[in-house]
Amino acid sequence: MPMRWPAGPLEVAVRQKGKDFTSELDGVLRKWQDPSLLSLLQGTPINCLVVRWASGLPEDAGQPQALKPLIETGRQAGLDFVGLVEGSADKAAAVETARAAGLSALAMESVPPGNSGIPVIAWAKSGGALWSSDSAVLGISDGIWPGVPLEKTPTGGPTNLPWLDSNGALLAMAKALAPDKAAWIVVDPPKKAKPAVENYLLTVADTEAYGGRWLISLDDGMRADLAAKKAPALDAWKKIAGELAFFEQNRAAGNFERMGRLAVISDFADSDRAFGEDVLNLLPRLREPFRVMAREAALTASFKGLQGIFYMDPEPPDPGLRKRLTAFASGGGTLFARSKWPQPEGSPIRLSSAEEYLLFGIRSLGNGRLAVAKEDNPDTYFTCADIQNILSHRGDPARLYNGASMNYFFQVAGRQGQGIIHVLNYSRRPGSDNALVYLKAPYRSARFVSPEIASPVALPWEAQESGGCELSLPKISVYGAVRLEA
Repeated sequence: MPMRWPAGPLEVAVRQKGKDFTSELDGVLRKWQDPSLLSLLQGTPINCLVVRWASGLPEDAGQPQALKPLIETGRQAGLDFVGLVEGSADKAAAVETARAAGLSALAMESVPPGNSGIPVIAWAKSGGALWSSDSAVLGISDGIWPGVPLEKTPTGGPTNLPWLDSNGALLAMAKALAPDKAAWIVVDPPKKAKPAVENYLLTVADTEAYGGRWLISLDDGMRADLAAKKAPALDAWKKIAGELAFFEQNRAAGNFERMGRLAVISDFADSDRAFGEDVLNLLPRLREPFRVMAREAALTASFKGLQGIFYMDPEPPDPGLRKRLTAFASGGGTLFARSKWPQPEGSPIRLSSAEEYLLFGIRSLGNGRLAVAKEDNPDTYFTCADIQNILSHRGDPARLYNGASMNYFFQVAGRQGQGIIHVLNYSRRPGSDNALVYLKAPYRSARFVSPEIASPVALPWEAQESGGCELSLPKISVYGAVRLEA
């Protein structure tokens, strides 16, 4: 459970380069060098601190000695320390000083080959180089501050629900392309406005629910108030620590598999990255449950329970994968493909005039369908909307009603007969209407858990005339989950 800990002369030197540096900030950063502030971590799950270690500045030389008391005190308390190496820093020198200081690991953009005598965490923007790095932990440095954006206009076209900023897409890619690696989302609070405690709670939930970790980073005002032991800041920190503890206690859900009747397959190549990431952001806003598969893994992955597959890379698949995908369609599924699909299988289906607007040309293939995009660079929103229109909602394993500012996803642990439905509220305030969850197949019991309530709440099933059951959820400000037992 990592946290950014700003301290030492190097931290001051780096921050001095920013326009927001003040004498007050200088004082705050020097206070956070004091080992006594480590008492803030007592009773919390935080066990790893990330400190600036080398940046190619003159202050690199003095940073290890300046942080020595902090590191020694922290290690005695059972904390690990990771040194961040960035810019034009001398990496070989950083490795030597880190080993001498007893750091647990270094973090840098390129992992040196061979054994450097200390673990190295890959720390870079998301992309092919990061996913393939030889590192047990990935520091994804282009994370975003989650919430309902107020100023920017996202790509992807209009939606019937507001756009939400979330790290869910980044973590879905990381889990598909680097399934055996832990993912840290690196994002600092925005500097334009002082975040409320709910902003922090949402950032924790947005990463933890999707199976990642947020590198906890506080705004400078909160750091100053915590150092001064001001009551409001201490209360806010207690809430953040409580939410971290909640997710730590419920970490087993990270081993569950994501449910959805649609699979999205891609290698998420950097050249086509924007399209793929946009799709992963838009499908939740259209309430479309989906799974993500790496293209290489799709050769052997199970397609059980799927009704549709979207092969969204612009180049056609290798013959072996193409054969497997078309066999899925012939068996009764619907295969969606980008436009470069030479010599498409099956025969065209004559569409009604009402369906001619679809971005896909539909072909009959065995007992199923092949849908090939008509354009090389289709609009991502309309692509997702047409996939949903063609599949319809009839096969959804779960649906969420109400909660316009909410995202949800469904996970199961098949052998244990357990399930969990995560619900995140990006507005950070309860809505006027309670959210409803529809399940196609009811479980034996359903309990609602949340860091916002003292104990789990049993949810009664409400059978629907058309089949399936509904669960009415308590109001939540940030995060809640429905735990299901078969």
